[in-house]
Amino acid sequence: MDLLAKNLEHYLSEVTWLKVALDPVISSALPYFLSRQYALYKLVIGRTSFTAVFLLEEDEFKPAQFIKHMRQIPSIDVDEICVVALSLPTYVRKRLIEKGIAFVIPKVQMYLPALGMELRARTGRNKPLSVERFSPATQVVLIYWLLGRIDVSVTPLELSKQLGYSAMTMGRSLDELEVSHIADVKRVGRERLINFLGDSKTVWQEALPRLRNPVSRTVRIAEKNLEKWNLLPAGLTALSNRSLLNEPAYIEYALSRDAWKIMEKTGIEQIPVEEPGTCLLQVWCYDPKILGVEGYVDPFSLFLSLKDESDERIEMALEEMMEQYL
Repeated sequence: MDLLAKNLEHYLSEVTWLKVALDPVISSALPYFLSRQYALYKLVIGRTSFTAVFLLEEDEFKPAQFIKHMRQIPSIDVDEICVVALSLPTYVRKRLIEKGIAFVIPKVQMYLPALGMELRARTGRNKPLSVERFSPATQVVLIYWLLGRIDVSVTPLELSKQLGYSAMTMGRSLDELEVSHIADVKRVGRERLINFLGDSKTVWQEALPRLRNPVSRTVRIAEKNLEKWNLLPAGLTALSNRSLLNEPAYIEYALSRDAWKIMEKTGIEQIPVEEPGTCLLQVWCYDPKILGVEGYVDPFSLFLSLKDESDERIEMALEEMMEQYL
């Protein structure tokens, strides 16, 4: 069961690009005869919660009987159930879909109607029905286009060469942009070509609710340790360069998670408090150098990293900056 739970978390994180949390529910929540058939977990995908029901006796599983069992448990909302199994016959999966019951078979098939997501095993491609938040790779593609670096039509393979992702990842990004009505994807022969719908301002406003803050964490280190790393200034340092905002007391830089892991291995020490001669490092979920503009992080990622700040001066500086690019 522990292995299935681990596989479930990994699989959902990989195909949904959302944060996944899984915690066991105390077995006393189930009557004894049901505890031999099911194990309950609290599953949270992004902002959506489910009661994950792990099947302990898959061979005996019948959807109609399963629903009757779940209705005997007062603490469970049948509409929030997600069945989890190692395998299920095709006809059983079809019955679950007909009844609108979510299920996940890690690495095989996923049906999550509450999130508008479905991965059919027979298609071999992870094409979502809708997207709550773009994956980091999709966000990079979008910003790359907003910066004017993508031709009118481009294929996943061409994007993979330009951005350093696999062609498969770029294919998924095209899917996300298409189902979100941000772009139109057409097939010409064996190739898929993407065309964004509208001008940059329209696309930006349409995509904004699905975009993420690229900063996953911020650390403080001694600035002298950065001489050989050639990092891009970020945060308030970059904003002060693009507006009338004053420079911050400590310089801020951005780097990718992979770059930070490499830096950590060199033994660079994190400094827990503000000290002279230190700087701030923003660890991003994608590589800021791919999108860099004039030696700084790009303005769109910069906006996303600071848009939730409550300082009125920062808000005004962000507006001033975005007027230059939209």
